[in-house]
Amino acid sequence: MEKVHIPLPTFQEWMQQLLLDPFQQTNVNPEDILPENLNTLEDVVHDSKKLTAKEHLAIYQRSYIARLRNCMATQFSALEYALGEEIFCAFADDYLASRPSYNYNLALLGKHFAEYLEENRPDKKEAQKEDWIDFVIELAQFEYDLGVIFEQKAEEEYTLVETTTSEEKLQLVPICELFQFDFPIRKFYSDFKNGKEPSLPFGQETYCVVLRHDFKLAVYDLHKEQYEFLSYLKDGLTLSEAKTKFREAHPNDVEEFDFVWPNWKTRWIEAKVFRVL
Repeated sequence: MEKVHIPLPTFQEWMQQLLLDPFQQTNVNPEDILPENLNTLEDVVHDSKKLTAKEHLAIYQRSYIARLRNCMATQFSALEYALGEEIFCAFADDYLASRPSYNYNLALLGKHFAEYLEENRPDKKEAQKEDWIDFVIELAQFEYDLGVIFEQKAEEEYTLVETTTSEEKLQLVPICELFQFDFPIRKFYSDFKNGKEPSLPFGQETYCVVLRHDFKLAVYDLHKEQYEFLSYLKDGLTLSEAKTKFREAHPNDVEEFDFVWPNWKTRWIEAKVFRVL
């Protein structure tokens, strides 16, 4: 066969497609990327004495997939523990095959994993849904969100408030994200990270806040009312406006709020929730 010159960008695109989508689960056919007179893998990759062209390619495919699988296991370590390695790898492999990543940043590899788990949940066609599946989907989204928060660009130079700082100057720190769950996700995640062996939990509405200072994450539990109050601040209200709105939303609990507010404020200052406005 006459030698055919393949432009480097074309060869790279062809090779990338073979690696990212080895089972051709996407709508892209690698053969369509090559020049017209190259129709098969063997037209580009030659057999050797010991291995065929397909066996040569398979070595790269397995290595690449193994690397991506390892990245997924690192990004979703608590989820891998919850599902078990075998089930997690089965889901991860199918996810990587059906939704190949074309982004150079591996931190984005699991961006749609929770969505994929929802779409492929084993009880999708059942009228009665399994709670444990809802839990793993929620856990997957939380683990991915933690990575996003860690990488998020934000102002880093600011002054944290002290207990003597006037309330008029209190503002949330730049990286302050609130979470509401249907399961005790924060506790399960923290227990796993601390070397414990938590069991799959029962459903329970929970709340937490994730903070980042000097590229270190801190996670704190919240009560429902605390979550609601901090949500007002996240929406852009001043502290005074948030307190007014909270009192209006809970007219029967105004005295109780005024009593617990100093304690909330002290705990949040210690947790570094506020910076100086």
